[in-house]
Amino acid sequence: MSRRYSLKSFFRLNLFLIDAGAVVLAYQAAYVTRFRSVWFLRRFPAIKGIPDIHIYYQALTVLLPAWLFVFLYLGFYKEPLHNAYDEAIRVIKGVILGALLSTAMSFAYRGTEYSRLVITLWSAYSVLLIFFLHEFVKFLYQRLARRMEGPQHALVIGRGAAMDVIREVSRKDPFTRISFMDNPPAREELNKALRSGAISSVVLLQGPLSSAQILDISRLCETENIECQIVPDLLEMRRGEIIFNGFCGLPTFHIRSLSLHGSNYMLKRGFDLIASLCVVIVFAIPLMVIGLLICIDNPGPALYTQDRMGWRGRKFKLYKFRTMGMDADSRLKGLRHLSDRSGPVFKMKNDPRITRVGKWLRKFSIDEIPQIFNVLKGDMSLVGPRPQVLWEAEAYDDYAKKRLRVMPGITGLWQVSGRAALSYEQMIDLDVYYLENWSLGLDLKILLRTLPAVFAKEGAY
Repeated sequence: MSRRYSLKSFFRLNLFLIDAGAVVLAYQAAYVTRFRSVWFLRRFPAIKGIPDIHIYYQALTVLLPAWLFVFLYLGFYKEPLHNAYDEAIRVIKGVILGALLSTAMSFAYRGTEYSRLVITLWSAYSVLLIFFLHEFVKFLYQRLARRMEGPQHALVIGRGAAMDVIREVSRKDPFTRISFMDNPPAREELNKALRSGAISSVVLLQGPLSSAQILDISRLCETENIECQIVPDLLEMRRGEIIFNGFCGLPTFHIRSLSLHGSNYMLKRGFDLIASLCVVIVFAIPLMVIGLLICIDNPGPALYTQDRMGWRGRKFKLYKFRTMGMDADSRLKGLRHLSDRSGPVFKMKNDPRITRVGKWLRKFSIDEIPQIFNVLKGDMSLVGPRPQVLWEAEAYDDYAKKRLRVMPGITGLWQVSGRAALSYEQMIDLDVYYLENWSLGLDLKILLRTLPAVFAKEGAY
């Protein structure tokens, strides 16, 4: 067993213990804030009195194991080295599930009534504490690992689409240095590199390598106690959709459906409804003010509706704040040849049809907010591929039509990756990647990245 593996095991154990301590500390801070803070009590009086803290400690003996079980279930310690964005998403998911479980248990237990504000504060404090402690411990681990065995260095050998994916993802991984080779080096040269200790793992792409080469390299890695991983060539065909399974005792790959269905669909839909209702309640007055400004700047309705192509090719009415003059659609035909983007889409800088208020709304994507009502109706989701204009969708090839297998969204992966600055091909690739790799965590990550992308105004016009 290598020193690096031992150190990683020690690191995982420490993360688990630190999380337990952070949850307890956040719990105590939540109680003190709710029932001991004068500032807080003035704004949220304890109408039913201040309960003894020992009652809350008794509840913690049940809630703490429940939270730690949730963290284990979500894989907090299976592969703990993630970048800060992924770490934040994982921590938020874990704490939300823990808070929901705590709320359900407090409703079920009738012996004592526990404050919902304590649970809310506990969740907020836990997110902050756990995230920053994880980042600090990861920093210490990296320093120790580099001091003990040098930087983690992976060698990837192969070519094709899988290599492109690894190159893209590796740019965002701060914990591993990766070298790429299209073809394996001579056996003696590779053996020398493995024995030098400079390489900590080897990844082989099955497509361009023969079975004999893969077996030979894996044997060399086994001799030097270096991890060797193989990426199957099925990844070239449909990455993100392959499930490892078995048939008659033999290992097989099962290719799953791309469409969201079953529990995943219900989870995504439930999240969309709750978040959309919150947005409508909080921003009702600002939305009415924006509508008034639109009508003053250019007489006509504040909202603009247009037929769009949605989930499984169904048409629906898309709502947006009107950013163009009332004659915009009739003028489109004469402007299509001036589109700044290739492919069957129209996008034009300095579009003469856009009004003064419309330019400001588009710059910060405020014109998209009324699509919240499309989400409530079930036509759209908060996150997904953008709903396409009918004539654009009719020109899709089979690859682009994959976008229609998931509900369109207000924001999406390509909106937080460059927006209109991306080419048509890049836009399609990002949308297909999203639907092949969907998770609630990915949705949360995109939503968190949406505001920075909007205010950066990259590709917005």
